[in-house]
Amino acid sequence: MYHLSRWALLGLSLAVVASPPPAAAQGTASLTGRVVDSVASQPISGARVTIAGRANGTLTDREGRYLLQGLAAGPATVRVQRIGFGPAEATVTLADGGTVTQNFTLTPAATVLSEVVVTGYGTSTRDELSGAVASVSGQDLQNTPLAGIDAAIQGRAAGVQVIQNAGNPGAGITVRIRGSASISASNQPLYVVDGVPLIRDEFSQLGLGGQDITAVTGLNPDEIENIDILKDAASAAIYGSRASNGVVMITTKRGRAQPAQVSFNLYYGSQTVPTGNRWQLLSGPEYITYMNEAALNDDPSRIAEGDDPYGPNYFGDPNDPNLPSTDWQSVMFRTAPVSNLNASVQGGSDRVQYFVSGSQFKQEGVVFGSGYDRQAARVNVDVNASARLRLKTSLSLSRESHQRVENDDTIDGVVTNAIAGTPTIPVRRPDGSFTSPSDGLAYSNPLAIATYDQAESRSFRAFGNVEAAYQTSNVVTLNGRFGMDVLNLRDLRWLSPLVEDTYSANVNGESVIGNTTANRYVIEGFVDVKPHMSQALALGLTGGASVEWNGSELDYLDGIGFSSDQFQYPGNAATVTVYDGSWTGHNLVSFFSRANAVWKDKYLLSGSLRADGSSRFGEHNRYGVFPAVSLGWQLSREPFMGGLARHGDLKLRASYGVTGNQDIADNFAPLSRFSKANYGADPGVGQRNFGNPDLRWEQTHEVNLGFDMLLLGERLTLLGDWYRKETQDLLLDRPISATSGQTTVLENIGNMENKGIELQLGALILKPSDAKGFRWNADFNIAWNHNKVLKLFENQPIPVGAYDAGRIEVGHPLGAFYTLNFTGVDPATGDAIYQDVNNDGIINDEDRVYVGSPHPKYWGGLTNEVTWGRFDLRGFLQFVQGQKIFNAISVFANDGGYYGDNKFSRALRRWQQPGDITDEPRASYDGRSGADLISSRYFEDGSYVRLQEITLRYNLPAYISNAVQMKNASLYVSGRNLYTWTKYSGYSPDVNSAGSSTNTELSTEFYAYPSARSFMIGLSGGF
Repeated sequence: MYHLSRWALLGLSLAVVASPPPAAAQGTASLTGRVVDSVASQPISGARVTIAGRANGTLTDREGRYLLQGLAAGPATVRVQRIGFGPAEATVTLADGGTVTQNFTLTPAATVLSEVVVTGYGTSTRDELSGAVASVSGQDLQNTPLAGIDAAIQGRAAGVQVIQNAGNPGAGITVRIRGSASISASNQPLYVVDGVPLIRDEFSQLGLGGQDITAVTGLNPDEIENIDILKDAASAAIYGSRASNGVVMITTKRGRAQPAQVSFNLYYGSQTVPTGNRWQLLSGPEYITYMNEAALNDDPSRIAEGDDPYGPNYFGDPNDPNLPSTDWQSVMFRTAPVSNLNASVQGGSDRVQYFVSGSQFKQEGVVFGSGYDRQAARVNVDVNASARLRLKTSLSLSRESHQRVENDDTIDGVVTNAIAGTPTIPVRRPDGSFTSPSDGLAYSNPLAIATYDQAESRSFRAFGNVEAAYQTSNVVTLNGRFGMDVLNLRDLRWLSPLVEDTYSANVNGESVIGNTTANRYVIEGFVDVKPHMSQALALGLTGGASVEWNGSELDYLDGIGFSSDQFQYPGNAATVTVYDGSWTGHNLVSFFSRANAVWKDKYLLSGSLRADGSSRFGEHNRYGVFPAVSLGWQLSREPFMGGLARHGDLKLRASYGVTGNQDIADNFAPLSRFSKANYGADPGVGQRNFGNPDLRWEQTHEVNLGFDMLLLGERLTLLGDWYRKETQDLLLDRPISATSGQTTVLENIGNMENKGIELQLGALILKPSDAKGFRWNADFNIAWNHNKVLKLFENQPIPVGAYDAGRIEVGHPLGAFYTLNFTGVDPATGDAIYQDVNNDGIINDEDRVYVGSPHPKYWGGLTNEVTWGRFDLRGFLQFVQGQKIFNAISVFANDGGYYGDNKFSRALRRWQQPGDITDEPRASYDGRSGADLISSRYFEDGSYVRLQEITLRYNLPAYISNAVQMKNASLYVSGRNLYTWTKYSGYSPDVNSAGSSTNTELSTEFYAYPSARSFMIGLSGGF
């Protein structure tokens, strides 16, 4: 990375477009026509029309029409390509001053090499792309009972790892593109919707365990046309300082020049937590037997130490016929409905096109007290104001409501207490009131919490943009864009005094309210130059500038002491205990340029340069430059590859680029700051941190090598990539002497590496002989990634994660698990045996070793689509292999009886007498068996294969659709999260209880909300 003045950066960005080369001599012939599909004769938009051996080319419009002008006279071969269709060619004879009409009909085919992808400040066909870009169709996102698009792309794009974290509706999702690139800054990708970066952070002020929410859920999946994921640095570097974690380009649906067409899609379904997916726990009698044995096993040691023995039946009589046996999970889980209604209208004329949609998504949680609903509306309008001026506007409005319960990464939550709850205590007393710890429960009654406590996070959002494109000539187009993202989030939490034996009961209720307003405003201007070079060379140049303002403001109020459970706002509190209010913000100014060249339709060259200035960094390093370059070679179009060219296509790709990460939590880290430090009632200030004006960008250098291959008459597509990226200058807190008044200072002191392989395979396995014949498409993707820390401050390891079970150390993956190594159970005593690494006869922290990685070795997905007659069947498998999960619930539920929580049913195979051979240590109420030590015994294989979706659709005959005045009507049934093959013992191996914002506490299960199995029935069609 290099550093320049802002004026030098502006000159550098605009120099590439300042002096376009002189135009070559042009002909006067024209070629026009229309491209339709062979099944329904519908127009195909976005098809690439080119003249073989010449640089001229264009894309078809919404009506499938194209026009090429300025062509040389003579014979010409016209080639047409489009994603999902086989290519077509025709030979025409062009004459000076004349216009030739040539129409094309394309047959559906399993090909991705000709698709149009959004690359940032422009588009490109995959045929001309030399970087690594994955694409997901909007059709793949429909009919999924999920709040956000981030969850819906799981398993559908090679190299993109999506972790659900937990199953609560609207939960924050973790997305990693080619691994984790930072330790302290964000690892989430940048989301760009119709050219405008999306706010995707969490702004909730409620501490509800690990159950975070993110702003990504505000986008309705039904509005999405396509998603393009820029994975390598050469593709993403056009976004510079925000591209280290990849860029997700989202294109929404737009109108067409056609009569108004109304479309709708609705479904209704139910969700459950299957009994086989639940934690297997002890019954009431089993629990009493186990705990009695735990106490009795310790009596000899207690007597020897002079303590009173526990004696038999210390916890009760397991044979008591009146002993309750409460299954708290069954108490807390329910069959919950999920529904979605989406309607849209699109149409327009050649001058104005529009797309208007509205939707209602509602999902009750399978756990009492939880749920999510969203109402969303969108208006997209395109206006051809003149032959040279085109205007576009997009506006999205949404309202979200998260009904939340405390859970995940907490010791007193709803699901937490359902797992830990004492099974010998009933849910209610004889008078109908809820039981509590006063009745013998280990923790608060979870049903009482879900019934009386409330926590709602409600948001309103406006997201939109206005664009203008003015074509000054056939060579130069001026572009301008204004975008905004304005979000208001209100949190309201009520902790009822009716939940007995809790803090809120002691203080007569507690209420918390928080309001957050976040906004982002973007202004961009850029110029596109497409000079006429020669028949062999096509050149495209882009250069421009961008300014972005970001701000957020919050207030917070916490009060206790209420006269009634009916008054639940802090304004009714007797005492205000906590109050807060603050503002923060950051700005970004950018200059960018890009050049794309295609020579002889075979050799591809692309280069980009972006310069960013961020207010988040010190004055000495505020500006940085991020370059990238990529090369492509259409090898199959070489004369010596004629044999391959007759059967397919082969392109080789190579790229190198530098991207940055400015997404740090502290917007004012370079500055020395002071904050409130009152002494009693007297106001005061104290130093908050030491400033560091030398802070600079985290930067990622990435090399990518890849290929695109098309075989068997375009029925088989294979895309492959190898990459290595190294993130340098990681921002970490360096320890300093506490005598300075601070203990750490933020500095650039670390490096980290990710390298891996990605493969994507598409195939038309069976091709029908007619439109109603049997057709079978398949798409498979798989990715391997290896993460390794390369450098830390003085290379000192850093303990991280729950119970410090993770570790950041040079030479190992980020957050690798580092604990004692459990080797078995002593058959003579029943005590746990651990590896004595230093052979000193003592088991302590010095004997810890690496016991597994939270990162999978590989992951991916397999989609199969079968059509026959009026039936469509789609199945989707998603898999993750090679990761370990820290089952931190074991600290309480597999501890040998040290805590009073209910225990995993594996305790039934515990050691009970000398000679027993087992992997479960003896029960010990005093913790004398060593079963309560955190070790490899608490880690499980997190590999899984999941049948994520099956959807069967029946397309109604025309006479039925016409009878109800509908078009293209279809009925469908769908199931999601149908079955998971795994050795993991919990609700789901797709888990991380620390939530979506964590970088270092990974693959950890601590009372996660369960994932639901869903079944739905739906109807779609139009008018």
